[in-house]
Amino acid sequence: FSHSMDNSSGPVLLFTLLLTQNTSSPKASSPPAGYEMAELPFPGASLSRNHSLVEYGLRPGEIAAASVVWGVLWLISVMGNFLVCLVIHRSRRTQSTTNYFVASMACADLVSSVGSAPFLLLQLSCGRWVLGSGVCRLVRYIQYLTPGVQLYVLLAISVDRFYTIVYPLSFKVSRGKAKKMILASWLCGALFASPASFLYGSNSDQHCNFFLPSSWQGSAYSITHLLLVFMIPSLFIILFYQKVIKYIWRIGTDGMTVRRTTNIVPRAKVKTIKMFLMLNSMFFLSWLPFFMVQLWHPQETDYRKSSLLFLAITWISFSSSASKPTLYSIYNANFRRGMKETFCMSAMKCYRSNAYTITTSSRIAKKNHV
Repeated sequence: FSHSMDNSSGPVLLFTLLLTQNTSSPKASSPPAGYEMAELPFPGASLSRNHSLVEYGLRPGEIAAASVVWGVLWLISVMGNFLVCLVIHRSRRTQSTTNYFVASMACADLVSSVGSAPFLLLQLSCGRWVLGSGVCRLVRYIQYLTPGVQLYVLLAISVDRFYTIVYPLSFKVSRGKAKKMILASWLCGALFASPASFLYGSNSDQHCNFFLPSSWQGSAYSITHLLLVFMIPSLFIILFYQKVIKYIWRIGTDGMTVRRTTNIVPRAKVKTIKMFLMLNSMFFLSWLPFFMVQLWHPQETDYRKSSLLFLAITWISFSSSASKPTLYSIYNANFRRGMKETFCMSAMKCYRSNAYTITTSSRIAKKNHV
């Protein structure tokens, strides 16, 4: 009787043991939110954490739409900013201290377009990070480098415009000083972006973090970066342009009408001020979501929501790089003339055309004088 009892209770005890193991650790059988495990190539394959893939859960239609929009912005940014640098380098009409600052901003946009944007799209389209921890740190470093350099260049432009218009005789930004200010802007941007290369990285799940880590290091860096790279330069830029606007425009006696002092400030300089006011406004609005989200540094538990949020803020920030060349061509007549000279099929043809224009105008002036 005892022998038969042992034989009959053996399967029952085995089933009870398996049931208690499954109910005691339910987390081991269900993956966390945002994870989709890749199917095993054969039934006997081992399911280790190192071979798991972090899938962002983006649908094919979302990836296709993101690729199209991102590709269009990327082409406009690369071609437009390269054209800006080429025109300023080749055309004598555009070689001024202000355009040196513009060329520096175009170079920063080119660095971001070539060294950051394609890798971000690759990460979202593949559903994981496949380039290793070193490239992840480099891409995030470039992403933090670009706004810092451009904001300090915009600050240098505001200083140049302030002294050129308000105090033209007391201080003048020469080409040598402009080059030093541009170098200082790149050094400050590179210095303040360097901690990002240590805080970011690619983990064992083949994922390059979208946001700063939710630790005291991440919080301290996000606050410091926001103050030194965005808030303080923006306040100085607003202060300088407020003084320039107050000098150019005068409020009427009724307190409502605005009158421009055309006899004091030339029309070309006023148009340049309008261009930089629009450029600064567009830059602030496009990069503000990036700084706010990095200050918030949300935890990346749901990778679909994190990837969509990261895609949205990078779209907004990257759109400023694509729109700047259009703004230059609309507001700067010398830049449009420089584009025509750059696209001349023959340099001798351009020279002959300019020489003919100068000769004809000089002859007309002599006849009028006589």
